[in-house]
Amino acid sequence: MKNRYIAAALAFFLGGLGAHKFYLGKWIGIIYLLFCWTYIPSIIALIEGIFYLVNGEEDFNRKYNCRIKTSRPDSYISFNPPINTSSTPRLSDTTDTDIVCPQCGHINEAGSNFCESCGQKL
Repeated sequence: MKNRYIAAALAFFLGGLGAHKFYLGKWIGIIYLLFCWTYIPSIIALIEGIFYLVNGEEDFNRKYNCRIKTSRPDSYISFNPPINTSSTPRLSDTTDTDIVCPQCGHINEAGSNFCESCGQKL
């Protein structure tokens, strides 16, 4: 299980080489290695290290460990985000008066000006 404090420390001290990305299992660290001479990866890694510390442990676990810590010490539950089937277009269910959002595919009622799901103007 990945630790956000270790990831932040790697981002601060070895972020220019992408060590924190490799620790988190992201192969984009190769790009950090290729461009380490420009110091741009170091700046990005510094910002990412701050984000690792500022965001909560639950957000970090949800993103990198797929687990959320429960109220009991040293216990975790698996986190699988629910699949939102309402945002997928259901072209067989649409009628001539329904409006399908071009951004998210949500089916809105006739006469809607904005998408109920994402707020995109229809």
